[in-house]
Amino acid sequence: MRALRRVFILVLTLALVAAACGDDDADGGADTTAAATTEAPAGPYVPTSPECVAPSDPGGGWDFTCRTIGGLFESMGLTGNVIVTNQPGGGGGVAFADIAANRFDEDDLVIAASPATAIRFAQNRYTGLEADQFRWIGAIGADFGVVAVTQDSPFQTFDELVAAVRADPGATVFGGGSPPGGQDHFKVLLLAVELGVDPEAIPWVAYDGGGEAQNALLGGEIEVFTGDVSETFGNEDLRILAVMAEDRIEGMDAPTTIELGYTTIFPIWRGLLAPGGMSDEAYDFWVDALGQVEASDEWAEARAGNGLSPLRLLGDDFQAFALDAVASFRTLSEPFGLVAP
Repeated sequence: MRALRRVFILVLTLALVAAACGDDDADGGADTTAAATTEAPAGPYVPTSPECVAPSDPGGGWDFTCRTIGGLFESMGLTGNVIVTNQPGGGGGVAFADIAANRFDEDDLVIAASPATAIRFAQNRYTGLEADQFRWIGAIGADFGVVAVTQDSPFQTFDELVAAVRADPGATVFGGGSPPGGQDHFKVLLLAVELGVDPEAIPWVAYDGGGEAQNALLGGEIEVFTGDVSETFGNEDLRILAVMAEDRIEGMDAPTTIELGYTTIFPIWRGLLAPGGMSDEAYDFWVDALGQVEASDEWAEARAGNGLSPLRLLGDDFQAFALDAVASFRTLSEPFGLVAP
């Protein structure tokens, strides 16, 4: 299991390495090397009123992706008004089933994506759908997992939480914005393996998105929330016990798991994918537009304001990366019995 955890960390951090190398030409052929402009790319396809689907309730990472990136598509003059649609249910399953059945060839539709998306594909949780049936547009921000409690929680430090879990794994209720085996639950599973605790012994409550899960934490339904930096950044109602990263997040006064002597980290990419029947013209537009957003000062400001790190994976390179991640997540999920037949 330790070897599998290393595979998981390697797969997700490949994106960070790609970003650090500054390979701005890795965009599947679209020209994204120029500085961001406020003019839409030349070509016959420019969406006037596109839609971004967040497959969760408001307040989570997918919702953040649609609203923040969609807002920049508008303000930079790349598209007209972007409609954000929250379509929760089944860890994204409701949204993906609807898109596959009814909207598979729409050019003006994009979908928020993250490792949570890859995990659900890897576990065969989007019934009858495969990751390569969709077109992966790009990822432009690196997020990280967090372990959070309320300000009045008895757990003042991450080590105190660890001691409690080791002493009695079933006594502390964890929860997050994903189904069992999903992205937020995976953080608990990986930590449990590192701590030598039976993952199945730790209570887990699933919610449709990080916003709903945070409300549950503040309402006392759960005791620990395993969410993301972007979901919790600046939330003074929460105490962040640990960030699941190597380096501290600027603007977040919380230690990292590595700093505290643990090995589990959880990097997360923030990006977009598209229906598999989208035309090549539209796909090239969205890859180019997302590249312009990533290169803009506006995105740099939004990224820093939400605790995200730089990342740039676009077009064909992102498609290949995402499909590799799905394969690796399937390998990692199998020992937990999470892959559906």
